[in-house]
Amino acid sequence: MRILGIDPGLRTTGFGVLDAAGGQLAYVASGVIQTADAPQGSLPARLKLLYDGIGEICRRYAPDVA
Repeated sequence: MRILGIDPGLRTTGFGVLDAAGGQLAYVASGVIQTADAPQGSLPARLKLLYDGIGEICRRYAPDVA
């Protein structure tokens, strides 16, 4: 089973991806989504960057659960 964990934040959102099988966990990937490119004070722009970033992570790593 592939697991996606998310550490939420509006400026920096962290993520980690693990594989779980037979009681063992294996590291797959981790990283951050930065929203610093969004216009200052623009919540909709930050949320769009997060939405797009999490969508890309889901497409790339195809988690079974999040």
